Amino acid sequence: MNKEAKARIKINEMLKEAGWKFFGDNEVKANIVLENNVKIEGLGKMTSKENT
Repeated sequence: MNKEAKARIKINEMLKEAGWKFFGDNEVKANIVLENNVKIEGLGKMTSKENT
């Protein structure tokens, strides 16, 4: 695993420990808003144009 991947995992663990919640579930709502009116679920998907 490269350094960037390890750093991202560490950051995610630290945010979780601090109580940050990006995604809601049946028990707890998300408490982070990155941008109004932007759905985080679609941010990681690439279109066929971006793949080339």
